[in-house]
Amino acid sequence: MSDLTADYEVLNRVRHNLDHIAELMKKPGREMEEVSGTSMGVPELARSMDDFGDEWSYGIKQLTKFSEKASKALLTVKESFEKLDDELAEANRKQGKGSGKKP
Repeated sequence: MSDLTADYEVLNRVRHNLDHIAELMKKPGREMEEVSGTSMGVPELARSMDDFGDEWSYGIKQLTKFSEKASKALLTVKESFEKLDDELAEANRKQGKGSGKKP
């Protein structure tokens, strides 16, 4: 018997949370890109607002990408564990140890 386990429920929950974060971050990122510093009136404030908007938008995009990539990686981990679990179960059946009884 192996001590290696994977809690698929936890993996699915974390993936769902990461997907949700990515989706939540897209809207403020788009909205900040659309804000124009010129609407502030004062040129120096307008430049600062544009700089802030650019940095905010970049940061949000990075968080969104990270969340999406992390979710995809967790899916790969889950699928790999499921495949390994299936392969081990099949190997045990072939060796006659698939009765479900522990030694």
